[in-house]
Amino acid sequence: MVRSRVKGSENTVLFASALLVAIGGLIYELILGTTASYLIGDSIVSFSLATGITLFGMGVGSLLVKYMHWRPSTSFAINEIALSFIGGNSVLILHLAFTFTKLHWVAFSLMSLLIGVLIGLEIPLLVKMFTAFGRKSSVELLSKVLAIDYFGALIASLAFPLLLLPQLGLMRSSYLVAALNIIVAVAILVQLGTSKKLIALSTAAALTLAGLFLGASYLERTIDAKAYRDPVLVYEQSAYQKIVLTKYRSDLRLFLNGQLQFSSLDEVRYHETMAASALTSVQNPRNVLVLGGGDGLLARELLKYRSVQRITIVDIDRKVTELAKSNRLLKGINKQSLSNDKVKVVNKDAFRFIFDTREKYDAVLVDLVDPSNEHMAKLYSKQFYRQVSAVLAPRGVMVAQATSSYFSPHAFHTVVNTVRAAQEGYRVFPFSHNIPSFGEWGFVLSTKAPGALLSQPLAPGTVYQSEKLLDFMIRVQPPAISATKVSTLLEPKIIDAYNDDMRQWRYY
Repeated sequence: MVRSRVKGSENTVLFASALLVAIGGLIYELILGTTASYLIGDSIVSFSLATGITLFGMGVGSLLVKYMHWRPSTSFAINEIALSFIGGNSVLILHLAFTFTKLHWVAFSLMSLLIGVLIGLEIPLLVKMFTAFGRKSSVELLSKVLAIDYFGALIASLAFPLLLLPQLGLMRSSYLVAALNIIVAVAILVQLGTSKKLIALSTAAALTLAGLFLGASYLERTIDAKAYRDPVLVYEQSAYQKIVLTKYRSDLRLFLNGQLQFSSLDEVRYHETMAASALTSVQNPRNVLVLGGGDGLLARELLKYRSVQRITIVDIDRKVTELAKSNRLLKGINKQSLSNDKVKVVNKDAFRFIFDTREKYDAVLVDLVDPSNEHMAKLYSKQFYRQVSAVLAPRGVMVAQATSSYFSPHAFHTVVNTVRAAQEGYRVFPFSHNIPSFGEWGFVLSTKAPGALLSQPLAPGTVYQSEKLLDFMIRVQPPAISATKVSTLLEPKIIDAYNDDMRQWRYY
């Protein structure tokens, strides 16, 4: 009877261990893919490689188990300690490789392979432990272990995006998952045969990981300070992106996932151009929609036009809009535009909003980050631009940022072609303006109203734009590239066009 209770206790520990390692294994896989997509930008390739290489490593690991000649419990505990250190430090290692070397893909592949091998050892070792403690290996046993493994994968797939990533960020999440490996190692050693040396090693590993968890924000900030060069004032990880605000002398800069959004030294040139090209092309604009623009800088320019009564800012990331409302330096340059009574902030995905809204707008300004991954591709698709035209008033106008006409010409003309394909019956005008921190930057204007283009006066207080300069920019259009295509939801040509363009530049 006593022996039966012992076996029952051992079985409980082993099945609980199977659940925990399953959760940790999938989260490591998600962490690898997410880290690579954040740092490098191509999330389809990142997650495909993370999954493929990790699964290959798991296959290798399952074959290597026959060469482990220690007691199964000892082998399992050592494997978990190794996995905790490699998996726990994976984000730190990838971040260092990306910031200081050109070998980030090599580091990513090796890390995925090592983690996969260690994960692949877990289930065979668990089955060996069941056998060692009196439970015969069988199809029933294996099916139970696999069922627990799949159930753990479900928990991991929900916990990572909904809890770990938004609350802890990538680096601290990796160290928390590493703690699961240590917990499992200690539980196995205590229940199935204590090894004082391994208990001591597990304790040391736990203390080290705890220290790294507590210092993760400092480590990440220190590494990024080198990457961003200028002093980092704000460093936040939201559910959607990494938000970094830097300042050097009078130059305040905002970065989202490493992409520069503005420099305070020249952002007025960009935002005046968008606002002026749109609102001088529609008579008495009253209701304006901005998709993106969570920093409040475009809203600042729109508020200069006296006829404007309502501005709706749609930005998915609440942390960005709250930063723009609360940060003293940001409020200084956006003139507290997001707190103006005429401005309504909606924290929602722009794609969903444009299909859900029932309002009609005199002007829609599309001020979104560049289309470097599939998350942004839908906001540069034919379906998206078609729906934008559906919410425009009969004489309404759309102006969209369209990436650099010089650095990414194929992406720029893909946007132009996509707008033309989506908005039949509209006159479409591609144009560009030089923004020193960005280079030559492209925009697309479309309108149905005959003769309305640049027909209204500029707002008082406009500094860099004039009627003559706007007219020149619109009329002298960038030369077309015939090879570009139309980007759709199912065929997001914009991603390849943008990434292929940018790869030719050394700094990319």
